[in-house]
Amino acid sequence: MFFEAIARKVENFGDAFFTLNWADNFYLSGISSTFGISVVLKTGECFFFTDKRYIGRKKEAKKGVIVKEWNGWENFVDFLKSLKVKTLVVDGDRISAEKFLNLQKSGIEVFNSQGFLWEFRKIKSEEEISRISQAVLIVKTAIKKVAHLIKPGVTEKEIKGRLIYEALKLGGEKESFDIIVSTGKNSAIPHWKSGDSEIKEGDSVIVDAGIVFKGYVSDITRTFLVGKVSSELKKIYDLVLTAKERAVELLKSSVPARKIDLEVRKVFRRAGYENFFLHSTGHGIGIEIHEPPVISSKSREILCKGMTVTVEPGIYIEGLGGVRIEDDYLVLDDGCEEL
Repeated sequence: MFFEAIARKVENFGDAFFTLNWADNFYLSGISSTFGISVVLKTGECFFFTDKRYIGRKKEAKKGVIVKEWNGWENFVDFLKSLKVKTLVVDGDRISAEKFLNLQKSGIEVFNSQGFLWEFRKIKSEEEISRISQAVLIVKTAIKKVAHLIKPGVTEKEIKGRLIYEALKLGGEKESFDIIVSTGKNSAIPHWKSGDSEIKEGDSVIVDAGIVFKGYVSDITRTFLVGKVSSELKKIYDLVLTAKERAVELLKSSVPARKIDLEVRKVFRRAGYENFFLHSTGHGIGIEIHEPPVISSKSREILCKGMTVTVEPGIYIEGLGGVRIEDDYLVLDDGCEEL
């Protein structure tokens, strides 16, 4: 049924869908690789081409996937023509101009269908939800294990290094992204690069971390207030938490994603802090750390059961510091479930 649904969509545009994007390849084939090409025919057959570095991992392939060794572009084109493939569907957002032109030069018609696989990828299967849940559990546990280190005199990099160590020890494969630990004034920059800054009394410390488990990611943020902090830091922490709780109240199937972001901004605006919210309220997660839907005021997407998303409001004040609180959720018909 998995490939049949994709094949039905392929048939609307051409003879086969073509991708060499690493995440799309993993989604279709089940094999993680830095090089690969997936082809899904309108008949429902799926082929995955990869080189000698990964061909030995073909046992990892999903049921129904035919793994073939890559033997060069000309042989690949001949293979497509032997299957009577005259029109290839590609996602123009996930293919380079060079590869697009190579396909056109081969004599095969190329049709651009942007976001072709997102219709399928953004609704997670039970197996995908299980993997994301485990990735969340690993990083949450790792953060708890390093929380005692968040004290004056300890550097951002020390916290980050220990956090990665604990997450890998718990079964994580690697970081979902470059983990962020930011303290004091640094925490006013949402995507700070962790360095040698030492935690001080009165700092807010943001820990934004994610881990990969069996190819799927997590994305969690916690803010720690160290010792005696200013009344304003306490105020914005409570405000961010209130905004997050309001977003979670609204998070369910059939709700426009933009509505959730606008409600968060309304909470901040009433308190006079809307201009200090520097990013969107959330985004989808799965194989990649940023997937549809985007929970922003500009989003046109409607939330659906089976989507997995972050909720991560934050306030960032230059010279003072920042607060962000983030968790990952599964969208349900009548609400959501924290993963």
